[in-house]
Amino acid sequence: MELETFFTATEQTKLFLLSCLLGIPIGITFDIFRVIRAILPHNKIMVAIEDILFMFSYAAFVMCFSIVASRGEFRVFYIIGNILGFTVYFFSVGNIVVGTVRKIVLFIHKLLSKVFSPLRNKILLICAKIKEKFVERFKKN
Repeated sequence: MELETFFTATEQTKLFLLSCLLGIPIGITFDIFRVIRAILPHNKIMVAIEDILFMFSYAAFVMCFSIVASRGEFRVFYIIGNILGFTVYFFSVGNIVVGTVRKIVLFIHKLLSKVFSPLRNKILLICAKIKEKFVERFKKN
């Protein structure tokens, strides 16, 4: 009994659909980075580092998929399926999830701002008085 060296049309269709489904966890991984960016503002360097990390994770997804599902053989239609699945996820569930998270973060930010604003103002007033005392003493010396 020989090992087959090619995939039948049915197997290729199955692999394409599986690669489309793999676009969903890739989209979830991308959304994790989007949520982190919504919670913590980033500079360009941090965004570039996150993009590189995402690309490494995508490469790991594709490599694992290729090893587990297709005997280690790589096909271009895996990438096309990933992009298709990712796009469908991104423009449907992904936008809803990230939009909701951004609204929650904005709400928490406003709530904390209202709660801690009076406290912050009092602390700034105390600091200003302390500074005033130090300046007076410094001028005397």
